[in-house]
Amino acid sequence: MNAILSTPENLEGAISGEDHEYESMYPEMIETAKAEKLNDAEMSFYLANEVEKIHSELFNRLLSNQGKSTETFPYYVCLYCGNTVEKEPPATCSVCGADGKLFKRVD
Repeated sequence: MNAILSTPENLEGAISGEDHEYESMYPEMIETAKAEKLNDAEMSFYLANEVEKIHSELFNRLLSNQGKSTETFPYYVCLYCGNTVEKEPPATCSVCGADGKLFKRVD
């Protein structure tokens, strides 16, 4: 990136990156790990792929709410898989099943 862009342009770039990761990058990595019987790597790539989908959804929501909402709230990130949720941590992570106590607040 050679310039500072507007918030909508930055969000569009982030969405594009997340979409690429979950639509093609991680699926290829998952298949390679399967073929090489690297179960830990396969699981890691699978979890990352699921989280990239969530990140894309969050960025899309932020983009569609540009100029419409002034609501602010914290985000919580699962320290095991990177799942990101709004407002409150869940009892358990919907991606990896980790205890909600593993979520860290990000303001």
